[in-house]
Amino acid sequence: MTRWFRAGAIGLLVVAVLHTFGHFGGGPKEPARIQLEEAMDAYRFDIFGMHPSASDITKSLSLTMTIALLFIGALDLVAASSLAGNARALRRLAWVNAVGVGALVALFAYYRIPPPMVTLALVCVLFVVAALRPASSAS
Repeated sequence: MTRWFRAGAIGLLVVAVLHTFGHFGGGPKEPARIQLEEAMDAYRFDIFGMHPSASDITKSLSLTMTIALLFIGALDLVAASSLAGNARALRRLAWVNAVGVGALVALFAYYRIPPPMVTLALVCVLFVVAALRPASSAS
């Protein structure tokens, strides 16, 4: 069970790194995309005296996903080490991760964004397997 849980935690870290590459990579820019990005840079909100652009908000939320996934993956690795002898607690944490990651999969499925949907679905499976493994199992 612990190995599967650790695999899920490492999976979260891998997805975070891939997400960061996607955030900063972006691929070739078509004229319509350039126009959209210019419009997002130009449109500003008044939020408590600050004036972020629509682009600033989108980029910060994108990087929030990276930070959150890194944070959760790191916490899971620490928990896996600390809870290695406590199968019940590790199983509960595996279910919490499976539900949380599953919610992200549902979100990305709803908005039809395949890369995080697919990668996080694989991570979700790892946590479900961890939660379902027999407590006496070393794997």
